[in-house]
Amino acid sequence: MDKLNRVLAFIDRFLIMIAKILLTVMVIIVSVNVFMRYVLNSGILWAEEISLVCIVWFTFIALAHGVKEKLHINMNLLPYKIAQKLDIILNKLSNITILFVGYIMVHYGIKLVNVTSRSILPASNLPASVIYFPLILSGILIISNCLIEIMSFSNSLRGHD
Repeated sequence: MDKLNRVLAFIDRFLIMIAKILLTVMVIIVSVNVFMRYVLNSGILWAEEISLVCIVWFTFIALAHGVKEKLHINMNLLPYKIAQKLDIILNKLSNITILFVGYIMVHYGIKLVNVTSRSILPASNLPASVIYFPLILSGILIISNCLIEIMSFSNSLRGHD
């Protein structure tokens, strides 16, 4: 279990580095394109497509990292004493819901990649599936991190019994 946690932590750090690079590349491409359009009266033909690919990849990598770090929106509707008693049930329900969302991302991401792999983006000549592939990657990371969370939470409960 510890080895799997280390592997997933390495993958997460690697993907965060990739996300930083993608965001930097996108900012540079958009800035250069704006300069070229408004100062030189010519633009980069592929700039919009590549910046779109960069932002989609960045978004889904950040989504998977946000789920891992529990950065999603939480609401506390119950008083603390009641919520503390229901914490086990609510935590499992939250993990099951997130697991289901990850499954939906993988399931429909595969369908989107299969459908769009036969077409290409016009300006960059990349396969259109490059836009939808991070949906699968993010879904797999969400599922794996959520399963580890469920298993570690279950193991911690057994340790208290």
